[in-house]
Amino acid sequence: MDYIETWKEVIQRPTDFFRKMPTTGGYAEPLTFAAISYFIYGLLTALFNRGMMGGMYGYGMMGTGGYGLSTSLMAAIIFPIMGIVSVIIGAAILHLIYKVLGGEGSYEGTLRFICYASAVMLLSWIPLIGWIFGFYGIYLYIVGGMIVHNVSMARSAIAVLLPTFLVFLLAMVVAIFVLSSAFSALV
Repeated sequence: MDYIETWKEVIQRPTDFFRKMPTTGGYAEPLTFAAISYFIYGLLTALFNRGMMGGMYGYGMMGTGGYGLSTSLMAAIIFPIMGIVSVIIGAAILHLIYKVLGGEGSYEGTLRFICYASAVMLLSWIPLIGWIFGFYGIYLYIVGGMIVHNVSMARSAIAVLLPTFLVFLLAMVVAIFVLSSAFSALV
């Protein structure tokens, strides 16, 4: 696997990439791609976002509140592990949703497009504008799911956005419950 060429193709031509991507063939190559993406993301996030900000606010790399080299390396090790676990669980959830919406793809195909969509992680660490690339990552999920599961873009968008909507809805219900409990305790 040529990581850089694969990364460029996913970022620059996602529709073409996902159309050519095999939906079978094992988990090793896509999981390796995702692990490399999460490793680089963890390292860059730790070094630039937290480490630099600690230095900017007078904490320094060795003082309290700063992040040293060991913390950066630890982040680079932990991010790929957490990333792979989240990819495996996320693929199971998305696969189930796609099946409910009439998708035809396999779990392996779902895991594969999620792994390759992690390419966006190399850009999402950038302070102040990283969130823009997060939205591009959602687009990659929608395009990948649409192609792998042979569904419309609207159904794919529903599948990708439904978990976020449900978590938001659950958070609202919990917040209302907590606020009503606190209010009734005051009365």
